[in-house]
Amino acid sequence: MRKEKIFLEGLRFGLLLQFAVGPICLMVFSTAGNSGLLAGSLAALAVTLVDAGYIFLAAAGASVFLRNSRVKKIVRFAGAGVLILFGLDAAAGTLEVSILPKLTLFRDSGTENSFLKAALMTASNPLTVVFWGGVFSARAASMERGRLWLFGAGCAAATLLFLNTAAVGGSLANSFLPAEVMKFLNLAVGVAIIFFAVKMAREAQT
Repeated sequence: MRKEKIFLEGLRFGLLLQFAVGPICLMVFSTAGNSGLLAGSLAALAVTLVDAGYIFLAAAGASVFLRNSRVKKIVRFAGAGVLILFGLDAAAGTLEVSILPKLTLFRDSGTENSFLKAALMTASNPLTVVFWGGVFSARAASMERGRLWLFGAGCAAATLLFLNTAAVGGSLANSFLPAEVMKFLNLAVGVAIIFFAVKMAREAQT
């Protein structure tokens, strides 16, 4: 199989995964709606970089470490705690209340916190590396290592493409939707993130 076809195969696979819209996609959409397309695109870049890191670790075999039941439980609870904080911050933002400290990474550009928040939210679920570990274990049986990296690069590119599309959607929504509707969307994003976090914590108990 030609190298570009392997990359495109990873891209297609990654896009299929992205269509299962989760809290990260909603967060990028909300960020772009509140702070503009640049902030949303930076959030998408942050998610992609963290995903790429997890894909690299999975391809390198690091997912074995997270298969330990005790480690997995600790990781789930820690990740759930981080997500709950971000969910509460997003929901409280509709009342112009900030729970998390503001860390201005890009002055005067309307991108405060967007990159860092997106990176921390994505990194809060390191069990993603276990999922990718399963994917790459299956692929390794029929694909040499060099091509395996190309497949992973395609998966990461899918994240960047899909989330930038979500950022464009959020930016356009802010242009056409009333402020009250955008506040409701922000509240919905916060609730969705909290729901996802609670679900993660409950799964850790089983």
